[in-house]
Amino acid sequence: MRSRGPVAARPSDLCSATPDRRAVCRRGTGYAYRDEAERRRHAPEGVLISTEIFQQLVQSTNDIIVVTLAAPLAPPGPIIVYVNPAFVALTGYDLDEVIGRSTRLLHGPKTDAQTVAAMRAAMEAHQPIRVELLNYSKSGEEFWLDTNVVPLRDAHGEVTHFATIERDLTATKRLQQQLRLMAATDPLTGLLNRRHFLEKAATEFARSQRYQRELALVILDIDHFKRINDSHGHFVGDQVLTAMARAAYGLLRSTDVMARWGGEEFVILMPETSLAGAAILAERLRAELAALTVPSANGGLRFTISAGVAARSAADTDVTATMQRADAALYAAKRDGRDRVHVLHAEGTCAA
Repeated sequence: MRSRGPVAARPSDLCSATPDRRAVCRRGTGYAYRDEAERRRHAPEGVLISTEIFQQLVQSTNDIIVVTLAAPLAPPGPIIVYVNPAFVALTGYDLDEVIGRSTRLLHGPKTDAQTVAAMRAAMEAHQPIRVELLNYSKSGEEFWLDTNVVPLRDAHGEVTHFATIERDLTATKRLQQQLRLMAATDPLTGLLNRRHFLEKAATEFARSQRYQRELALVILDIDHFKRINDSHGHFVGDQVLTAMARAAYGLLRSTDVMARWGGEEFVILMPETSLAGAAILAERLRAELAALTVPSANGGLRFTISAGVAARSAADTDVTATMQRADAALYAAKRDGRDRVHVLHAEGTCAA
C-alpha cells in the first residue's frame, strides 16, 4: 500500500502524561509517522535526527523547556504537558506537581501583568513572542527568565501546542540592579549620591511649582569632622557618617529624599513640607545626634551637627535657588557657634 505521508500529531502524540503524571514526548515535535521507514522517507536529506537523540537534547539542555496545550489559554490554561529537568531544577517543582496544571502556577506578586497579557495576546494570534518575565519558585524565591514562546503546528498547519524555551536571567538582573545602585548611591552610607539627588530634586521641584505645593530643604554638616578624622582615624570618621545617615533616615517619611552631598555634608528634600515643619525635623535630628555615642578606641565619641533650612519661594526658578538659601542658613549656624539649626526665609532674614 502506498504511504499517504505524515499524519497530524494529536496532543497525546506530542507530549502526554504517564499514569504517574510524568510527561513523555512520544513522537518528536510536530509530525507522527507510522514507522521508522516512513519517517526516513519523508525526512529531508542530511537533517535526519532520531527521536532518542532529540529527547536527549531536550532533557540535557540547561535551558528550560515547557510545552503547553494550545487551548485553553484562559484559566485554567495554559495547561502544562511537558517540562524538562532544567525546569524542575530551577523551580523546585516535581513533575507530578506541574503536569496538568497552568503555567500561572509560577506567577506571583511582582509578575508583570502587562507582560503576561502581551504573551497571551501573541498566543491567541498564534504568533511567537519573546519577553523577560519575573516568576516564582516553589519556595517563593524570585527568578527572571528570558522567555521565548513559539507555536507548534501539526501537518495541517493547526496550532496544537506552544513550546516555551527559557533561560535564567536572575544573575544578570541582580548585576544590573547592583550597577544601578552603584550609579545612584553613595557606597558608604547607602544614601543617594549628588547626581541622583539632583535628578529627583528637579522632579519634585517641578511638581511643587505645578501644583503650588510646599517644598522644604535641609542641608546638614557634621561639626569639626576633620578633627574627628585626625584624632580618631578615618574608620571612626566613617562610623560617624553612617550613624548620621541612619539617624536621619529613621526620622524621614517615605516621600522625603536624602543624599550625601559630599564629604560630611548631607541634604534632605521634603515635599509637602513647610519651612516650620522642616525646621522641626532638623532640630529633632540635631538633638538625637548630639546624644548619640559612636564607639572608638579612645572610648565613646560624641559629635554634633549644624543645619540650614529653606523652603521653595514663588521667586525660585529651580531647586538650586532653594538650596542656596539653605546653604546660607547652614553657614550662619556654623558662624554662630555650630550645633544649631538656622532657617533662612525667602525674604532673606535668618533665624535660629
